[in-house]
Amino acid sequence: MGNGMWKQEARDLVEEPSQSNEKLEDQRPQESSSSIPRHVWANRREEKFDYNKYYIKQRADIAKYGGPHPHIILFGRVGLHCYNLQNGTNLQFLTVHNFDSWITSILSHFISLEAMDPVDNSICEFETHVRYAVENKHCLSAITTGGRIKPKIPEEEDTYFGWNKDLVDDFFKGGMPEWMPEDALTGRDKLQYYEMKDSKLEEEKGWLHLYAELALFSKLHAHALESTKPFEMKKIVVRTKENVESKNKVKAENAIFYISFKTRCGQDCNCIIRKTTDGRPGHLSLEVKCFL
Repeated sequence: MGNGMWKQEARDLVEEPSQSNEKLEDQRPQESSSSIPRHVWANRREEKFDYNKYYIKQRADIAKYGGPHPHIILFGRVGLHCYNLQNGTNLQFLTVHNFDSWITSILSHFISLEAMDPVDNSICEFETHVRYAVENKHCLSAITTGGRIKPKIPEEEDTYFGWNKDLVDDFFKGGMPEWMPEDALTGRDKLQYYEMKDSKLEEEKGWLHLYAELALFSKLHAHALESTKPFEMKKIVVRTKENVESKNKVKAENAIFYISFKTRCGQDCNCIIRKTTDGRPGHLSLEVKCFL
């Protein structure tokens, strides 16, 4: 699935306590005619393990059994979103090719996926590293610490940097904020807030729906998400301290999104998404709090 950085990082970080293995089982689909066999989800950590052979077999199994677990797809899209934000691209997710998962204190995924550039309809293979943890039943954190278009010719090993929370703007640290005050758009801090217009909602609907889906994932099992879509976006307000034009607040590196939307089933939902970065390329954190 990539060069030495991706494989060595997996070996360096892996821990396999028995309780963690039980948690990983919870994320895997049950055996059935429509689910991927258990060996496809197995972690491979042996020093002499043939990664190329394993990934070729895994890719065939993913295609045969209709794709990986839905949360792998979700976090692959999160990694692609981070890359698009930081590189000014609009790569569109197509399918997952391979993934590697393990648990330390949180669940981590290396995901290789196929994406399309709508500018010229070209296809590329994209690799990303996404970690996530559920801090409590109401809050989820997803952190991307790597993302790139896979080079056609193997390159030298990349330098890998873990997420550094100390480099995040102090305003966006600590516990998740409560819902915005009623006078957010008219009060003393009104210049920090921006309500997205309908035209902007339509322009940015791809990643806004991704944020809504991530919020519901903190409440629902991943397999249940599909039945809630499509979403109807009702109101989105963005808060940031960056000195940028109002309409550009949605692209600020550090921002808080207050999103109200309705599911296909008619369920009204409110969610808070706190987007932050530690300033390093490929790094993005999305913290989610959802209210049903």
